Amino acid sequence: MKNTVTTLLCLFLAVAAFSQKAIPGKIEAESYDAMSGIATENTQDSGGGLNVGWIDDNDWLDYKVSIPSNGMYAFNLRVAKGFGNGTVEVRKADGTVLGSVVLPLTGGWQSWGNAKLIIPLTAGTQTLRIYAKYGSWNFNWFEVAKYNTFPGKTEAENYDAMSGIATENTQDIGGGLNVGWIDDNDWLDYDVNVATTGTYSLRFRTAKGYGDGTIEIKTANGTVIGTAVLPITGGWQSWSTSTALVQLNAGPQRLRIYAKYGAWNFNWLEAVEGRPIGKIEAESYDVMSGIQLENANDIGGGQNVSWIDDNDWIDYNVKIPTSGSYKFKFRVTNPYGTAQIQLRNAAGNVLATITPPQTWDWQDWKTVETIVSLPAGSQKLRIYAVKGNWNFNWFDVSKPDTSSTPLPQSVINFAELPQKMVGDAPFNLNATGNNTQTPITFTSSNPSIVSVSNATGLWKATIHAIGSAVITASQEGNTNYLAAAPVSRTQAVTAYYAGTKIPIQANRWYQLNNVSKGLEGLFDGITDVAVHTGYSKVLENYDAYYPLLPGEQMKIDRIKFFDGEGSFADKPMTLSVITNDWQRIPLASFTGQRYNSWVGPYADRPNTFDLDLTITNARYLVINAWWGYPNEMELYGTYTPPTAPSNGPYRQKSIPLKDMLGVNAFEWDFQEAWDNSISETKLRAMKTFGGIRHYADWDKLEPNEGKYTFNPTHSGSWDYDGLYARLKAEGMNVVGCLKTIPPWLEATYPEGERDSENVPVRYGKNFSVPASYIEQAKLAFQYAARYGNNPNVNPALLSVDPSQRWNGDGINVVKIGLNLIKYMECDNERDKWWKGRKAYQTGREYAANLSAFYDGHKNTMGPGVGVKNADPSMKVVMAGLASPFIGIDYIRGMIDWCKEFRGYKPDGSVNLCWDVINYHFYPDNSSSTQDGTGTRGVAPEVSKAAEVAQNFIRIAQQYAQDMPVWMSETGYDVNQGSPLKAIAIGNRSILQTQADWTLRNALLYARKGVERVYFYQTYDYDINNPSQFGSSGLLNGDRTRKPAADFLYQTNRRFGKYIYKETLQNDPIIDRYELNGKSAYVLVIPDEKGRTGTATLNLGGATSAKIYKPTIGSDSMQVEAVNTVQGLLTLTVTETPVFVVASDQVTTATADSSSVAVARVGVQTNAMFAPNPLETEHAKLHDIITVYPNPSTDYVMISFESNNPEPLEVKIFNANLGILHREASFSKTTAAFSEKIDVSKLLPGAYIIEVSQGNERAFRKIVKAP
Repeated sequence: MKNTVTTLLCLFLAVAAFSQKAIPGKIEAESYDAMSGIATENTQDSGGGLNVGWIDDNDWLDYKVSIPSNGMYAFNLRVAKGFGNGTVEVRKADGTVLGSVVLPLTGGWQSWGNAKLIIPLTAGTQTLRIYAKYGSWNFNWFEVAKYNTFPGKTEAENYDAMSGIATENTQDIGGGLNVGWIDDNDWLDYDVNVATTGTYSLRFRTAKGYGDGTIEIKTANGTVIGTAVLPITGGWQSWSTSTALVQLNAGPQRLRIYAKYGAWNFNWLEAVEGRPIGKIEAESYDVMSGIQLENANDIGGGQNVSWIDDNDWIDYNVKIPTSGSYKFKFRVTNPYGTAQIQLRNAAGNVLATITPPQTWDWQDWKTVETIVSLPAGSQKLRIYAVKGNWNFNWFDVSKPDTSSTPLPQSVINFAELPQKMVGDAPFNLNATGNNTQTPITFTSSNPSIVSVSNATGLWKATIHAIGSAVITASQEGNTNYLAAAPVSRTQAVTAYYAGTKIPIQANRWYQLNNVSKGLEGLFDGITDVAVHTGYSKVLENYDAYYPLLPGEQMKIDRIKFFDGEGSFADKPMTLSVITNDWQRIPLASFTGQRYNSWVGPYADRPNTFDLDLTITNARYLVINAWWGYPNEMELYGTYTPPTAPSNGPYRQKSIPLKDMLGVNAFEWDFQEAWDNSISETKLRAMKTFGGIRHYADWDKLEPNEGKYTFNPTHSGSWDYDGLYARLKAEGMNVVGCLKTIPPWLEATYPEGERDSENVPVRYGKNFSVPASYIEQAKLAFQYAARYGNNPNVNPALLSVDPSQRWNGDGINVVKIGLNLIKYMECDNERDKWWKGRKAYQTGREYAANLSAFYDGHKNTMGPGVGVKNADPSMKVVMAGLASPFIGIDYIRGMIDWCKEFRGYKPDGSVNLCWDVINYHFYPDNSSSTQDGTGTRGVAPEVSKAAEVAQNFIRIAQQYAQDMPVWMSETGYDVNQGSPLKAIAIGNRSILQTQADWTLRNALLYARKGVERVYFYQTYDYDINNPSQFGSSGLLNGDRTRKPAADFLYQTNRRFGKYIYKETLQNDPIIDRYELNGKSAYVLVIPDEKGRTGTATLNLGGATSAKIYKPTIGSDSMQVEAVNTVQGLLTLTVTETPVFVVASDQVTTATADSSSVAVARVGVQTNAMFAPNPLETEHAKLHDIITVYPNPSTDYVMISFESNNPEPLEVKIFNANLGILHREASFSKTTAAFSEKIDVSKLLPGAYIIEVSQGNERAFRKIVKAP
């Protein structure tokens, strides 16, 4: 019996212990210990299992938990909420609310997101209640982690966010993981809770084998609050500790550990409060500059600080218990008698100055004392060597014995006064000191020049006349301080300044870097906010340009900068002008060495604002910066505004809808790898699209330097000749995108920097010089000569590699003017900021690249270089920009480079070196630039797509001769882990949403005037991969269409030739298209909520109409024939576009858009009519049949695809005489038809091929070549 009781007791205790959930840890919602009002259900969240649902107001769940220690804890709740004000409270068992959070709207009952809160917990076993203050949400799990607390130690791998890093096993003491693979501009974010406001010593455990590894500590708004330069430790796993001092406010906050310079490992971070007062060894400093250590011969031995030169310093974090006066003892030697020491605080204010007695020897130690007033708390104290040549062993801080200790000296800090002018407004006089108990007063030596007064409660100085006056700051003593020594400053006053402040349009500045913010902060009039242009910039040092507009003139004779926080004397910001004759003249330099005051253009004369040299012929203002800027910049002088800009008229665009339906593709999307032939199955799938952007890799065309291959390519054995000829025959326009660099060029780079997407130059070449790009420009010439439209290219300039790789291998031969390609794109995404400098070009650098590619930099690079020197009619397309939000700045840099280095044409226009502007845009919910920071894709109309398109078109019209604008990459993933995912909306599946949004992208760009659109891409890389772009394919692996491709195919087939004319209404959107005078209307709701609306179309005198609805899984749209009511048609509009055509509308060749039907939204009619049954649209034989090759010497292929099973008859007539030469019959058993017709025996000349099927006829003209 005793054993039974013992066993039961042990079992009870084991069960009780097991039921307690361990914290930190993850707890499933359904594992509650008690609840009220809820139920569980199967979850669709990742990981499966159950979630808690049916949560109403005041429902709750209790969890028994075990807390290991007192402290702050981070709760991460996994929730789903489609509507309402869902709010969670975390409560103690007694009902005390520990914390609360309002849950985010996630999009539905099974669309999951996270909500976070920070709460304090005490150690021990306890019950926590998850309380639904407001319900209507689902709950899957919650995870609790110890919140990083300062002071305290944080493992590097426990970051809350990061960019670019990875983890690995560490060999440091304690084992575990460390963070590695840290490159320049990588970062880690940590959410921390700071116990008290004060200075903290941040100790970084790092390992570094080489390089300039530097850490910047930043706040959430990007302000740099500390820096640590890391020592070289001897290897990736040789560890040491470095320290930075930072000032932190109490409470929760996010800190960023930013790798200004990388190549180091990181194990942990520890925040330490200041050391207590008492004796502090000199060598126990936190941070220093310039000093070294040596063994001390002083009492107690140990080490002392030595090799102290002028301006060296040593920082200590000291915690002062209470505010008041403190005695400082310094143990020093002063062998030459020249030493002068200052004790300074974090603001740089001098607290005390010590001049030690001469000791005659480096190890003859003396103790000197001073009294200093300090506030309470952890704070940085700096021992500053005004004059060096002394040693330092320790210092001691203690409360003084006030009965015998002399009073401390009051010390005034009063900065130099900037130059003023007659007419300047009164200004504040600011001085600070260590004695805060007695006011500082001011006097003027010459009140007739400058008078001073504190009548308003603040000391102010007032300017009266030209001259100078000495302003003196004084401070009386009191019971705690002696009187201060007066400090005098000279105030110079000059004549009234007659110039005016020159207006600057801040958004006209463009920066030659991948910045995320502009320079608007420099000119907003706000002096207490620093200017930041973003993080993770490719270039550390870069220019920003401000172009003067036509007619605009500036005469600059005065410059003012407002100096806020921070200094950067070694990396100044400079302001220059580029003159009309392209001379760059420096004007000003800003180093940030003053604080909270206006300074002038010369760092060594901060109180002088007038320029030594007046500038009158500026073409550009140019700012060069590293990272630091003034808070404000003001220019003064005389100013002439620009002449009014031209607002058109611009060319009238006639863009067929099919040009909005292109796709990005590779040769293997058409050809079989084993024999280079066109796969009819692949081609049939590719006929979905209205155009092809062909990714043509350089290594296929020139696998060995100077040896070009096209058919077959010696890399991959592809037949580009056959591919392009077939696509032309099929009516599919191709733009050849020549991209990447070949292995032989890549091999010129050091092994660690090799990448096929590097800038297309040999390693070490100057990105800014056109001649650096000669290899790529020679390839462009060969490609344009072969596939362009010029038959007169000098054959001596052309070459191919005629060698055979094996017996029977095809032999490349020179061909000229095949007339297969009309557009060539110069590389892809040359603004690849994510790959670093080796793969990134600025706009000006890419313009130099294009100048070589376009025409051999105006034909200066020798024969056989550049597209235009092979085919002047071929259009050069600039590489699609990956960062569209700053793409306008990028293109402005390109244009301005052309002005400087290519000049102007005879008509006065800029001699640009490209013909088409091109960019990429993937609509997501963060308006990002392919950086993966968004969480999902969005409908095009709710994104920034329209705004970005308008910006590109505007710059094309105003500055680039109204050249076409293309958008050559866009799309959505279907994998739900992707940041570009399409989402399910209501009863619409993910694939249907992808289809809706894809077609709506095409319609949006037609509406905005973009002239070509190419979707990314044909097939998925890996539909199960959550990486962006991995599941954005429009075709399935079995060559069938996804719903998005169904919509594009059907639109292209039925409405591809229609031209966009106008938008009649914005919500619902009603666009009007036109073909041969007949209108078609497209209607759609521009939203992503499952919203519907009504619209009424006035179709004039039409008595009926057809409504075309894109249909998943079909070759054709569903067609619904409907009657109108006196020409009015009212219909329901959804987020899936529909097309409407009046069935009996009168067609005229000169239809005037002012007299066509108009649309009215939301107007209902009382007429009732029964809709007719749905019918299927059939394509006409004449529209779908293809005959190729043409011209031909031996045969032609006839191919098309339709559901009509009737047999065919084919006849060939002489085009001039009408004589029948050939007749044949064929059966048709499948949808796809393809037959070869022998024409080898026909005489050279023109012929007509007639193809008959049932009652339909199609005619094609061919040329029989000799």
